[in-house]
Amino acid sequence: MQLINTDGMSFIGPGSEWLWTALTGLVLTLTFVAIYRQLRIMRTQGAIEQMDAFKREAYGEAMERYVLEVMVALRDHEDPTDVPEAAVLGVGDFWGNFATLVRAGHRDAALLWRSDSATPQIIWCWIAPFVHKARAESRLGVPSYTDFEWLVGVLAEMDRAAGRPAVTPELVRANLDHRIALHRDFIRYAQATRSTAA
Repeated sequence: MQLINTDGMSFIGPGSEWLWTALTGLVLTLTFVAIYRQLRIMRTQGAIEQMDAFKREAYGEAMERYVLEVMVALRDHEDPTDVPEAAVLGVGDFWGNFATLVRAGHRDAALLWRSDSATPQIIWCWIAPFVHKARAESRLGVPSYTDFEWLVGVLAEMDRAAGRPAVTPELVRANLDHRIALHRDFIRYAQATRSTAA
């Protein structure tokens, strides 16, 4: 029994179109596979660069100082809206801008969630009373941070779907002293690193 009919088969000249069509298909397939692999490598590299840039800004000394000022004010004052406006704007602007980029599709919310879903939610718990008061008073110059609030909702929903414990204002307040000490250490380490590099 003959499986392949080779009668009249030609590799060059008339009748060889089947060979060149097959070779063209093979070359196109290999090209598409190579392009796909290159795009995956570029996407991975972009995600790594995105995380590096995010961590440099989110955990830099300036941000740590803003966060520390807000936490100390929350610890020392009864009124949760009685926090330094400049510190709220410093930390809120970073997260507001990041959230705007996420909402526009330029940053990946799932990547942030895998890396650190709690920090933006905790920071929102700290500054939300101030922001809500500013919205109600329509204070000029104070952003509404609606994208930041939206991002916090997205991260909280991802936490719920994954069975992670919820970040609540009560939990955040109960952990305030520990976080103040932790952020003071972060600032001290940043200063020490800066002085040894000089």
